[in-house]
Amino acid sequence: MKTTNNIQLGFFVMMGLVFLLAALYLIGKNRNLFDQTFEVSATFYNVNGLMKGNNVRFSGIDVGTIKRVEIISDTSVKVTMIIEDRVHPFIKKNSIAAVGTDGLMGNKLVNISNLSTASTEIIEEGDMLVTTRPVETTDMLRTLDQTNTNLYQITNDIKKITEKLNNNNSLWSILMDTTVALNVKQSILGLRSTTRNAVIFTQDLNSILDDVKKGKGLAGSILKDSATAKKFTTSIEQLQGASESARKASNDIRQLTEEMKKGEGGAGVLLSDSVFANDLKKSMHNLQSSTDRFNQNMEALKHNFLFRGYFRKLEKESKKAKAASKP
Repeated sequence: MKTTNNIQLGFFVMMGLVFLLAALYLIGKNRNLFDQTFEVSATFYNVNGLMKGNNVRFSGIDVGTIKRVEIISDTSVKVTMIIEDRVHPFIKKNSIAAVGTDGLMGNKLVNISNLSTASTEIIEEGDMLVTTRPVETTDMLRTLDQTNTNLYQITNDIKKITEKLNNNNSLWSILMDTTVALNVKQSILGLRSTTRNAVIFTQDLNSILDDVKKGKGLAGSILKDSATAKKFTTSIEQLQGASESARKASNDIRQLTEEMKKGEGGAGVLLSDSVFANDLKKSMHNLQSSTDRFNQNMEALKHNFLFRGYFRKLEKESKKAKAASKP
């Protein structure tokens, strides 16, 4: 009986030692006590409940544990991490550390990710990783609550607008009228055409201004060439002088016409004297008659045999002069 009790006691002691060794092994393995490791650190603004012993992940794989979490100041918390040496070649100096969560509601951990593959500098013992400020759950819930409030107000406003549209038949008929829609469409097309024309006009105006700045054209010559500008100014002054002279001449002619209408002056007396006008008319008539009779006499002389040769000679000389004058 005593021997059996001793055997049972020894069995339980052995099982306890086995469980103790297994627990120590698991704890040591979890704390990386039996692996080659190196230490790095990172400074965070808020660790959101990260504690000593939490996991460190790289590319989604557990590669180390948190060794120490200590407060440096009121705005920074330093986290020291123990990382397995097997992932040492893959972590770069520009890698980023961020506080995350294991699943949706799991324990806090540190995620390490490479910023880019361009960097080839491998992190060294005691280096400080770059960190990003984590998004806090309270901030997310506060933002979500504000978003829900805004969405509720927008929904109420849309509901009020819909009710007003349903109660106002005239507005609803306008919205449903295809003619109004067509007119609006045509107006938009007209506005687009006007915009295109405005753009073209602006481009042409810019081109003209560029030519003026470069001294091209009359305006450019006037603006750029001082001699041309001076000539243009002189021409304008001369034109103003000619305009003033024309104005004075017009005034003199108007005054002379008024005097002639009133019978003043020699020309006025001649024009207003009816007897002199009749005599002048008769004289012009007699002069016209004399000119006609003279032309008839000259025509008769051309056909007279005594003067016929002379007139033919004059006609030939006239033709020769015309032929010589032609190129």
